[in-house]
Amino acid sequence: MIDVDGAPIGYVELKAPGRGVPGHGWHPTARERKQWAQLQLLPNVLYSDGQSFAVYRWGELQGPVARMEGDLHRAGARLRPADANLALVLHAFLAWRPRPHRRLEHLVRDAARLCRLLRDEVLDTLGQERLGGRVRLFSDHLADWRTWLFPHLSEELFADAYAQTVTFGLLLARRSGIEFGGKELPTLGRELAKNHLLVGRALAILTEDHGGPSIEQRSVALQTLRRAIAASDWTDWRTDTSDQLYEHFLELYDPAVRRGSGSYFTPQPVADFMVQFVDSILHDKLQRRLGLADRDVVVVDPAMGTGTFLLSVIARVAETIAADHGDEPAELRALLGRLVGFERQIAPFAVAELRLHQDLAARGLEVTDEKVRFYVTDTLDDPNVETLVSPYVYRPIADSRAQAIKVKTEERVMVVLGNPPYLERAKSQGGLVLASNKGKSSMLDAFRGTGTGRLEFKLHNLNIYFWRWATWKVFEAHPEHPEGVVAFVCTSAYTTGPGFAGMREYLRRQADWGWIIDLSPEGHQPEVPTRVFPDVQQPLCIGVFGRSKTADTTTPARIRYIALSGTRQEKFDALQTLTAVSGRWLDCPTKWSAPFRPASQATWNDCIALADLMPWQSPGIKPNRTWVYAPDEETLAERWRRLSLAPLEERPELMKETRDRTISLALSPHFDATGQPASLTGDINPQVSIRRISFRSFDRQYVIADRRVVDFARPDLWSTHGTHQTYLTTLFAESVTSGPAVVFAAEVPDTHHYMGHHGGKVLPKYRDASGDRPNIAPGLIEHLSRQLGINITCDEVLAYVAAVASHPGFPTRFLSELRTPGLRIPLTSNPELWLRAVGLGERVIWLQTYGERYVCSTAGRPQGPPRELRPDVLAPIPGTPGHMPECITYDRDSWTLHVGEGALGPVPSAVWDYNVCGTQVVKKWFDYRSKKPRVRKSSPLNEIVATKWDFTDDLRNLLAVLHGCVLLEPQQDDLLDAILDGPLLRATELEDSGMLPPAAEAKQPIIEAQPPLFQ
Repeated sequence: MIDVDGAPIGYVELKAPGRGVPGHGWHPTARERKQWAQLQLLPNVLYSDGQSFAVYRWGELQGPVARMEGDLHRAGARLRPADANLALVLHAFLAWRPRPHRRLEHLVRDAARLCRLLRDEVLDTLGQERLGGRVRLFSDHLADWRTWLFPHLSEELFADAYAQTVTFGLLLARRSGIEFGGKELPTLGRELAKNHLLVGRALAILTEDHGGPSIEQRSVALQTLRRAIAASDWTDWRTDTSDQLYEHFLELYDPAVRRGSGSYFTPQPVADFMVQFVDSILHDKLQRRLGLADRDVVVVDPAMGTGTFLLSVIARVAETIAADHGDEPAELRALLGRLVGFERQIAPFAVAELRLHQDLAARGLEVTDEKVRFYVTDTLDDPNVETLVSPYVYRPIADSRAQAIKVKTEERVMVVLGNPPYLERAKSQGGLVLASNKGKSSMLDAFRGTGTGRLEFKLHNLNIYFWRWATWKVFEAHPEHPEGVVAFVCTSAYTTGPGFAGMREYLRRQADWGWIIDLSPEGHQPEVPTRVFPDVQQPLCIGVFGRSKTADTTTPARIRYIALSGTRQEKFDALQTLTAVSGRWLDCPTKWSAPFRPASQATWNDCIALADLMPWQSPGIKPNRTWVYAPDEETLAERWRRLSLAPLEERPELMKETRDRTISLALSPHFDATGQPASLTGDINPQVSIRRISFRSFDRQYVIADRRVVDFARPDLWSTHGTHQTYLTTLFAESVTSGPAVVFAAEVPDTHHYMGHHGGKVLPKYRDASGDRPNIAPGLIEHLSRQLGINITCDEVLAYVAAVASHPGFPTRFLSELRTPGLRIPLTSNPELWLRAVGLGERVIWLQTYGERYVCSTAGRPQGPPRELRPDVLAPIPGTPGHMPECITYDRDSWTLHVGEGALGPVPSAVWDYNVCGTQVVKKWFDYRSKKPRVRKSSPLNEIVATKWDFTDDLRNLLAVLHGCVLLEPQQDDLLDAILDGPLLRATELEDSGMLPPAAEAKQPIIEAQPPLFQ
């Protein structure tokens, strides 16, 4: 670091001669590239290898690159500048001074860059301190934070918290008018603490000297950050932009930090709506005349962030008091005593404090921090875990946590509202919600349903933990005061997902009323202009639940639903006029665990759940490595040969070892779990069994049929496989959005068969190898036969399902219903419609299985795919290695499919566009067979691919099958309309008769002793 007149002005980076400077003759090593990524975060860097000199500001070259004449090693006194550029470069570097920022967002931008550099410095220093031999600048702080504040804090999170705390401490100090000149950072912290005790004390503690040079003197980032902030005059800027300060900072600082914390900032119109809605419920339902302004209403935001919701509460209370002609200053002071905010991170806490003081000052109020009940704490911390008494220096921060614990354990809270963080697999952060006390169940157990254990991993999301904490605090923690309201905006999975059935039952039992405002009726990954939170792809909703008395756990709460569609602004406009008594609400079903969706979806609810109709379901093959799949057998044989000949030390990488498969694990190799157990550490037979499988919808490929390299081969599927068997695949845990809702295959399918990702389920037609035991709910075939007056078979049931659901018209017709995952099949009780559906469905399955199932020549379904629909070869697709096709395109005018240098036609546009839940079938099929296959590589073995094109016939067959499916779609649409307009066999009838849900044994395959499939 270089000082001019006692002040740091820039950083000099010297490299070995010949290394060059960035952008000019520069060929960096990995270490230099990493170093340059950090130097780009500085406003003034002189970079030189002794022969070239250049100045960079924030990573951008400023002016010319100066060069020296002569050899640096031998020129001696003859070494001289090549021209006048050296003087220009040195002057540009030495004359740099931080300029006052003209706009607040410019200061935030530069502070974010320097904060990121400071974080990296802290993390690097912690690593060095761990090795010993250095003054413990940060290790002691980390140990203290773990002892007094956050026991499970990692080095990465500490470095992030340290950098953000110091950065926002300095920003808040400058905002408070503190002059930086001649003062050390701890002094600035102590001055700030006079008005902002917690943030100021944190700044002072974290920058305190440890003997020798101060932390600031040792840190390039801190010195530069201090100068950049000191040069700016906050009074030049509007104060009403502070609400965006931290959000803008995080976007520039590190978007991954925001994703990792699950923090997304609530738009003001959403917060205002939720506050006003809760206010009306307090007034209309809980008889609080002044709503939020009533003096017994304590409000908590458990994930306060920058204070958006609590400031909206202040605004609402101010309006209420003004309308009531009350004493606004006195009531707002009283409000501060019952307005509580919890926040884990000091940086957004600092912004929340700043915004609160700005807001109150604008209303003519000045208050000290002691009057403000904002606390740095983890809402989910278990207050029953004993903590040590903190030392004096940490007392304000520890006191903040202690006061928060008092709120959690003792204070009656009537309203909890906010935007809880979203983070999956968050068990390590569950705290109180997951704690079990003296053998008692955890709080989360109240959200667990009956028979949903395999899906309850969905409950381990931070926003669900916050829901559980909030409902416990408002509805259960103070039985003598049972009334209250919980209102959150978060992802909407809990409203429909099967894993949240217990949570929905809890809410129906504990609340008197509930309102669901669906902010994302467009579904997952909606168009950005429709998103209320532009960066959030998941569907979102506002959920509000309240009660006015002790819970009536025998009467389900009345839950009402409304969907807001349109652009982001149109949704904001709709929220402005929406009230609890608006006429557009729809009632949800009263069944305890039913989805929070309108009961008007009665037709859908009358349909039979596919999971009940075909009880045995399997996840499908899941190798957990991609190299075991290929479109041709030769490629797989060569990959296996390469593995079998590899030295022992190379095999783990080639195989791609996982938790469930290592080279030393001895297993029976065959997919049906037969054969002599063996590992892959000894001699490997270069010959291996290769089987055809259903890889993706309409895409048949091959797999290395050896359980030692396939994590989950699903022996049950292989043990019941045969020419009688047909497989249906679809989604169960995700929503079907477009294309056929179900697809069919003749070979055992992969777990991602349906759409290429997000998993799915495989539903075999039969539960046994001989085809004697249908995978149909026991008694249903007989019941259908009686109802329809005709003899029904298992084959016909599957064909009926194909006719009804395997076409795009099905998800189009049930678009809103399918936002709740899980298919339902309408079963007609009209025998004519049944027979019509069976005829159509048999052709659908015959097509989708490439003419290998439901073969009947007299019905126009001969063995093999429909040759009459195959397109012509207009230009041959070259098969030689040098001409393998790399791309596929489609000409809509001529109906021509171009494959590399070849062409096929005519191909209808509907065939080219054919998709399964958004996955374009033809394009995806080609991606696996192009010269450079588009496959996620899991091993060097993935580099072994087909070197010649031998797939033209396969492609023509695929196009013929899709063409056949497209031709059937109008008939399937008409059939579905007729079925829904006619009489249905209702799910409730089958439930009342005891036929549904099917018994547990019906959900298992029947595997009998038989010769192995693999010899």
